[in-house]
Amino acid sequence: MVVIVRYGELAIKRGSTRREMEELLIRAIREATSECGTSTMRREPGRIFIYSENDECVAARAARVFGVVSASPAHETTFDSLEELARWAAGLWAKEVAGRKFAVRAHRVGVHNFTSRDVAARVGALLAEAGGKVDLERPDVELYIEVRANRAYAFDKEYRGPGGLPLGSEGKVLALVSGGIDSPVAAWYIMRRGAYADILHCNLGGSLALSATLKVIERLLEWSYGYNARVYVADCAKIADSIRRNIDSHLWSIAFKRALYRLAEVIARRAKAQAIVTGESLGQVSSQTLQALSAVEKDIDMPVLRPLIGLDKEEIVEAAKRIGTYELSTQVPEYCAIFSREPRRWASTAEIEAIDLALWDIIQATATEAKVYKKTELREVATSLSSEAHSVVIDQPPPGAVIVDLRDEESYAKWHLPGAVRVDVDKVFDFVEKMGRDNVYVFYCYTGGLSADVAERLRKSGYKAYSLLRKS
Repeated sequence: MVVIVRYGELAIKRGSTRREMEELLIRAIREATSECGTSTMRREPGRIFIYSENDECVAARAARVFGVVSASPAHETTFDSLEELARWAAGLWAKEVAGRKFAVRAHRVGVHNFTSRDVAARVGALLAEAGGKVDLERPDVELYIEVRANRAYAFDKEYRGPGGLPLGSEGKVLALVSGGIDSPVAAWYIMRRGAYADILHCNLGGSLALSATLKVIERLLEWSYGYNARVYVADCAKIADSIRRNIDSHLWSIAFKRALYRLAEVIARRAKAQAIVTGESLGQVSSQTLQALSAVEKDIDMPVLRPLIGLDKEEIVEAAKRIGTYELSTQVPEYCAIFSREPRRWASTAEIEAIDLALWDIIQATATEAKVYKKTELREVATSLSSEAHSVVIDQPPPGAVIVDLRDEESYAKWHLPGAVRVDVDKVFDFVEKMGRDNVYVFYCYTGGLSADVAERLRKSGYKAYSLLRKS
């Protein structure tokens, strides 16, 4: 058996550009199919043919390579006449079409004394004699024949690929990935356009949130055949703390976004990336208005690419499901500490400059201390973090525990767990110090991300602390 790999956009490239892109594509396909056993390849214009005993595996893996339009396991033969070709194809499919409606689709490249329609008609006639019924509009089974010079390929299955350009053909970017639904999709779309993508994650939660996020990133980077991406994990807790202490609460979201851009700018230079990629969609939240986006990218010294800018949430969710990150993203606890109830949708130049002044030293320190992982290390790191976080999360408070609500005053007033006391997150350490080390502390917020982080930090300081995950 042979697998036909089709590529689209790069086929219109010319000269050395096309040769370089084809080499990148073949390298990525070799990596993607390496676990399918030994194989050999040959090239023709617009096609790569892979010979392997494990053709289904090869086709499925090749169809996850950027630049590949589709891949099909196929039978191959050589022929001297249309009749010889038609009888060979009919012999392959006679049993499959017996008693069923079918359609034959033919495609031909080269000089022949017959047309593609002739191929489809003759094969169809022979299959009709074998008991099938031709139905070109609503067939039960579609059969494909591709003729190239004196070779023919017959197949009935097609694995759709992502298309686009081969990874590495358009330089390198640094993609901001939070672990939520949007940002992995943005990174995927840029990778599809041929850019290597290193990842920056600004971690605001504890081990639980980071473990879940690394699983999302690992799933995303399963698409990055041909490149062992770097993942930068920055502990952004000090940035968040500084924003809460020094910035007007109405500007918290914009200030955090600005800090992310500045942090990404520093790390992108270190990674030799040529652009920053974000998952923003215009108008989706207050920090993604045109005014806010214009403000937060002021004086950023490299392009900020936003592949999702014109997509709505439903379109982004569908894309996340297609690429395989959606379910994992829904399991990432959200951080609930730096988003005000009445966020501003814009910021003045003077306010942005003040934010930079207040946060710049912390941003630089955070960039310097960021940890770097290769994509091949992510699973082990995520597993280790998950084990570390497991002991922090509980379903019910133990008897006598001090229950602490980390949400805002309005949410607390509407509803809170019986006996819970509300404490601002930046005053938690003062609170527990006053209450003493003999107590057991149980924290909750909107989604569990912040409460898990607080519990972990207190444990490192010798307190008995837990988090109620996803309590509201």
